[in-house]
Amino acid sequence: MSYEVLAQKWRPQNFNDVVGQAHVTTTLKNQILSERVGHAYLFWGPRGTGKTTVARILAKAVNCPNRVQETEFDTVQTAEPCNQCVFCNDISQGRSLDVLEMDGASNRGIDTIRDLRENVKLSPATCPYKIYIIDEAHMLSIEAFNALLKTLEEPPPHVIFIMATTEHAKIPKTISSRCQDFDFRHLEDEKIITRLQLIAKEEEISADPDVLTLITRQSEGCLRDAENLLERLVSSAGKDLTTDAVEQIIGLGSSALLRKLTTAITERDLSKSLKTLNDLTKQGTDLSQCLDQLIGYFRDLRLLAIDDNLSELIQSPKSDVSELKQKAEQMSVNRLSRIIKILMHTDRDIKQYGYPQIQLEAALVQLNSLEEGIPLQKIVDKLSALEQKFDAAGISVPAQRQFPPSEVNPSDQQTASPQTPLRTSKNILTSTEPDPAIHYTDSPTTAAPDSNASNPSSTPQGSRDLADLPLFWETLKPKLPMKLRYGLLESSVPTVNGTNMVKIACSPTHISMVTDEDKQIISNILMQEVGTSVKIELVALETVPESASAQEATEKTERKTPMIRKAEAQDDPQLKTALDLFDATVLETQ
Repeated sequence: MSYEVLAQKWRPQNFNDVVGQAHVTTTLKNQILSERVGHAYLFWGPRGTGKTTVARILAKAVNCPNRVQETEFDTVQTAEPCNQCVFCNDISQGRSLDVLEMDGASNRGIDTIRDLRENVKLSPATCPYKIYIIDEAHMLSIEAFNALLKTLEEPPPHVIFIMATTEHAKIPKTISSRCQDFDFRHLEDEKIITRLQLIAKEEEISADPDVLTLITRQSEGCLRDAENLLERLVSSAGKDLTTDAVEQIIGLGSSALLRKLTTAITERDLSKSLKTLNDLTKQGTDLSQCLDQLIGYFRDLRLLAIDDNLSELIQSPKSDVSELKQKAEQMSVNRLSRIIKILMHTDRDIKQYGYPQIQLEAALVQLNSLEEGIPLQKIVDKLSALEQKFDAAGISVPAQRQFPPSEVNPSDQQTASPQTPLRTSKNILTSTEPDPAIHYTDSPTTAAPDSNASNPSSTPQGSRDLADLPLFWETLKPKLPMKLRYGLLESSVPTVNGTNMVKIACSPTHISMVTDEDKQIISNILMQEVGTSVKIELVALETVPESASAQEATEKTERKTPMIRKAEAQDDPQLKTALDLFDATVLETQ
């Protein structure tokens, strides 16, 4: 007698035996009982979830003449096939002339569909209905689909079409709109484990829940894959299955080493992580499988870190739940999410580029450097506390930085916030000169500052004195074209000669690049500031000597050592208040 594999031997023979697809079987049973069976069905979903099995059960149910169930007092009509009549036996064994199964991959041409169209006109040989089951229907050609359209929409009353596919998106809309659409879903792990326990009990296989959990994880929600894997393990290790034997046969890392690796990642022990990974490699572990296990482990940790009540959703054995909860309390959800993301990117890189051990080592280095993030609300609370300290100390807070109109993007003006966030640091880098583009207010939320205070750019148009040009020259540069601002005039020195003559000392190599139009632009900008026409003359930088006071100030500044400048900054009254407020020190002065 020929051997029958477990997946075939334990294939469901009625609707009640189908696992995990109650939303499909309930609807079909109701249609059979109410005699509202459709003429065309489309079953789609992942592999190994029961599409062809349900199609065969439906074919038996609509053709079975003995769909009755004996009760205590009476006999009632049922939707389940009896599996004892000639029709049911012939369909189960594939001998029925009225239930035809076609493979869409090998019968995808238009000629096959033409023959089908001619055969559907013939009456059934023995059964009440002639059933056509087209498996992998998405493999049919476009021409074959088009030839099937009319027959599928209005078949003879004795014909039922059942198409099954794993690629629903490849079925033309003109086909799916003519069928009753049923989606088959991945099975829950608990339902697969329950089914495997039943099979193991009947087949006298010794397998504890941890072994069945490992098998279920590898099946990825497909019962047929789980049954085939169970049979492979029995053939290799015998009917007494242990966790170590399953891990070795499948290529998984040993539980002890994997637990050691996850602990090392959690504790940020990079050396221990790399050594454990090397031990897994020496054992011949499939590192892709190892990576899948790591992703599943940290996914379980993240669920428990979110809420202890989510323990029903984890994939790890129930015996490990208490240990997982303890580790989940030590890690934040944010860090666990980043660990999972890094491992998933590593899995993608291994599939794309190879070198699994090197990729995993790089991932372990990256995981070891992950730091706990600071929640945004905590940052906002600290900023609020700093604002209160400023108010209590009577210190003004910098308001929004003002940029000249020529530097502001119109789109930024629409989206800019009314206030620039305050930036703080434990170490302050000081400067001997204030930033002329920042103005200050008495409080963080008050209105605009005094225009005559410290902001030179806010002086009314035409009210400046041309003699003060060296003082406000830097504030005029942003108004100049980019060519002049960052090229010619980047290190320029202006001087006033007479009442309306301005000499601008700049690099000799740039003087020849300036046109009369450029000079006119500079003159117009100056005229807007001083209110009178100004004549511009460019001279080489070395021809304009610095004033005696400027030279003296420069020499005096250069004579100060960095230590002297640092001490002066440390003793500055205004800066000292800020240093005390932030508990900071001066690192460097410029």
